[in-house]
Amino acid sequence: MALMQSQSSMELLNQETMQHHLQTLIEGAHEHWTYAILWEPLYDYSGSLILGWSNGYYRGNKNSNGKAKTTTVVVEQELRKKALGKLYSVICGGSDMSNGDDEIVLEDDVPNIEWFFNSSMFYSSIIRGGDLPSYAFFNSSPIWVVGSDQLAGLPCGRARQGQSLGLQTMVCIPWANGVVELGSTDAIFHCEDQMDLIIKVRVLFNSNGLQMSSLPITEQGKSDHILRSVLATTNNLHAKDVDNISNIIARSGKRTL
Repeated sequence: MALMQSQSSMELLNQETMQHHLQTLIEGAHEHWTYAILWEPLYDYSGSLILGWSNGYYRGNKNSNGKAKTTTVVVEQELRKKALGKLYSVICGGSDMSNGDDEIVLEDDVPNIEWFFNSSMFYSSIIRGGDLPSYAFFNSSPIWVVGSDQLAGLPCGRARQGQSLGLQTMVCIPWANGVVELGSTDAIFHCEDQMDLIIKVRVLFNSNGLQMSSLPITEQGKSDHILRSVLATTNNLHAKDVDNISNIIARSGKRTL
């Protein structure tokens, strides 16, 4: 029993530490990042390596305003409020978030980008599928994409969905045990100053002995399986998709303020 309590305490500490790192990362930046997500490598039921949600921090949009909504948008917001309420209920272990009339008690305004962030908790990306976090992970290389047109042009469902909900910048920075994704409704162009952000990610998450609880990297057999899976992913992407991603990333990287 003591061992189980110790493991539970360590897992809680690990989550709290990661949450703090994500908050420090975006609130300490000069630019306004809307959210930060930590993705971790996991095994699905078939034994395939995927990236899944580990932790996240939502800061919000600095340019939120009170513009009037059309009837269609109001109805859509109500549906989203109910869906988010159910989502929070699941995450919080079935805690009651209704007022007794099956009405979810949430703020009246649920921004599109907040919807995108919260729905990410149920997102996973097969490494060989070529989505942006996975692409960064198996290439061990940061990805910085800026602009609606650039995001919409990627053969990556997550990037396109984010763009359709107001995302202007998506950055994926790999580290030893996963990927940190940063998103913003501002256009934040990649220049030399932003190298500090990439370095900060790797310093924060590679320090303090942080390890993903769901990935037993200390077990040699599974470590070998991960290595084989990651190396094999480059052979499973369509060549045109790899070229498309590479070209868009290259164009984004050349742009400066």
